[in-house]
Formats: sequence, C-alpha cells, structure tokens
Amino acid sequence: MKLRIALIVSFFIAGYFSFSYANEFVSLDELIKEALSSNPKIKAAKEIWQAEQERVKEVTALPDPMFMYGFFGKNIETRAGPQKQNFSLSQKIPFPGKLSLKGKAQEEKAKTAEEMYEATKREVIKNLKIVFLDLYWIDRAIEITEREKNILIDSSSTLRRKYEANLMPQRDVLKVEVEISNLIDKLLLLRQQRNTTAAKINSIVSRPHNYSLGKVKDIDIKAMDFNTEELFKIGTASRQEIKALKHKVDKSKFDKTLAKFDFLPDFTFGFNYIDVEAGHTTQPNDGEDAWLATISINLPIWENKLNAQVREKEAMLRAADADLESKNDEVDYEVSDLYFKLITYKDIINLYETTLIPQANQAYESVKTAYESGKTDFLNWLDSERTLLKIRLAYYKAKADYAKNFALLERAIGEDL
Repeated sequence: MKLRIALIVSFFIAGYFSFSYANEFVSLDELIKEALSSNPKIKAAKEIWQAEQERVKEVTALPDPMFMYGFFGKNIETRAGPQKQNFSLSQKIPFPGKLSLKGKAQEEKAKTAEEMYEATKREVIKNLKIVFLDLYWIDRAIEITEREKNILIDSSSTLRRKYEANLMPQRDVLKVEVEISNLIDKLLLLRQQRNTTAAKINSIVSRPHNYSLGKVKDIDIKAMDFNTEELFKIGTASRQEIKALKHKVDKSKFDKTLAKFDFLPDFTFGFNYIDVEAGHTTQPNDGEDAWLATISINLPIWENKLNAQVREKEAMLRAADADLESKNDEVDYEVSDLYFKLITYKDIINLYETTLIPQANQAYESVKTAYESGKTDFLNWLDSERTLLKIRLAYYKAKADYAKNFALLERAIGEDL
C-alpha cells in the first residue's frame, strides 16, 4: 500500500512539474534589433559620441569678443574738451592654424567615441548571444530530461505490475522511483535556471524581468572558412577598439603639433571710442569724440612651461602607440585561442553525431530488448538510459559552446562571419 501511494505521489509531482513551452519561438535576430534600439549602454555610448561631435564646433570657434565701458569720475581735460566716458571692443584671434589643429584633434576624439559606440553595440550583441545560447542549452536539457522522465514513468507502471505479481524484486521498483525523483529535481533546477537566464536576456533588451520568452529553436553550426592569419587581418582592420586607438594616436599627433604652436603668439584686436564733452574753446574740433584702434599679442617667453607641454604630448603619443600595439597583440591571442577552441568543439560535435550518439542509442535499444525478454536485469537497462541521457546533454552542450566561441570570435575581430 505504501509503495502504491509513493507511486501515485511521484506521478502527480512529475506531471505537475512537467515543463511546457510557450507557443512561439524566440528569435535571436529580433532580440538583437530590440537591444540595439533599447539597451541603455548603447544609448549612453551614442550620446557620448554625439556630444564629442558637437565639441568640434566649440573648439574651432573664436573666443567671445570683449566689451568694456569706462566712466570718468573725474574728467580728463583735453584740448578738445573733457573726456566723459569710454567704450571699447576687443577680439582675440589665435595664431593662424591653432583653431584648425584643435578642430582636427577633436574630430579624431569624436571618431574615437564613434568607434567605442560601435564597440558597445557589438559587446551588447555578444553578451546577448552568450545568454541566448545558455537558454538554448537549458531548453534542450529540459526536453531531454522530460523525455527520459516520461520513459521511466511509463516503465514504472510495468514494474509495479511485475512486482505485484512477484515477478521482480521491490528494489527495482524503488530504484526507478528514485530515478524519477532525481529527474524531477533536475527539471526544477533547469526551470529555475531558465527563469534566471530569461531575466538576463530581458535586462539586455530593456524588458520587464518577468517577460515571457518562447522556446529556442535548434541552432545550426556555422562553418569556419578562415585561417588564423585571415582572421587576424580582419580583426586588425575591423575591431572597433583598434580603430578607436588609431584615432587616439592621430589625436595625440595633432595635440603634439598644437603644443608646439603655443610658442607662437595670439593676437588681440581692439577699438576704443571716447566720448568728449564740449569745452570752452573756439577750436573747430572742440567737443569732438576720439577713437583708438589697438593690437596686442601675448608673449610666450616661459619656455620651461612650453617645453614641458610638448614633452607631455610626446609621452601621450607614445602611450597611445603602446595601447594600440597591446590591443593588436590581444586580438591576435584571442583569435588564435578561439580558432583552436572552435576546431576542437567542431571535432567533438562530429564525434557525438557520428559515433557516440548512434552507439549509445544502439546500446540502449539492445539492453531494452534484452530486458523486455528477460535476458538482463532492470539495473542494466537503467544504466544504459542514464548513459544515453548524459551523452545527449553533452552533445547539445558542445553545440552551445561552439556557438558561444563563434560569437566571441566575431566580437574579437569586430565583424560577423
């Protein structure tokens, strides 16, 4: 009686926790489109790029002109009459070429921000693909585990009848019930992982965390049609961080030239207008206003400061060159590492498809037939079922890992393959 109650409870739990998918499939392409339009990191990077573009107009504009007004508290007597008030207007004009260099330097900085914006997009897409592939494997694991659980549930009914007819020991019935419970436990954990993974995807595309995601379809394995040298050339030309660092190097060159221009003076042009009151003379110019045109320059005579500025910009240029070299080395390593990982995972997938899965299926069917005909015991059949389950799970894990490393490779070279 206790055994029968345990069986009923097990079947109820198994049915209650059976995983049911949404009717619709989730599309990676649609998720990517949504992430590109909604992800806050991408929005922030775009705003920074646009802000740097606006800075070009700022740095190439002339300084604001200066207006000055002066009132004589005690008039200065001149031959034409007493001076009452003074109006002056001045405009500073940098030495020719300075504003142009500032503009070119800022344009390179804006291009750097643009490449970092593109890098942010590719980073978000890469992260989305990785989590999406986690969801893919979880869905496959749930499918396989559900299938195995249902097989055991069907088998348990037969075992129970054999046990009641004293045709098999009770331990075999208990063994299958324990195995069903273990599979139910795995399904609970997988469902929890799916909820967490779906929440990660929703956060990347700026959806509510509990937004329902459909089932992930099986994925195709992309072929690797490039060698490491070809991939490295693509990465050198296309990786967004490398392009950004190249613009940083160019900006540093303009900054260095601009620092040398600080040895040259800037000009300030001015105009003064003096209001003169009528005097007490009979001169024809009595009370006639006066004006004055001026020009002034700054004197860049403190060479210690100016030379230090040049050395500073030279150091920044060397640092930018070193950063670029380091990033090239990093991309070279990433490409080599990911390339050989892909080759390995591809071989593993082929091994599962051509050897391990067919052999495991054959062994399972053979043991099942032997068990049904009474030529082997239940435990052998159960072991073969476990082996088949593990091999199927490992196969889909290898496919997911291959696709993840492919996504990482595309991120490393900055281009889709």
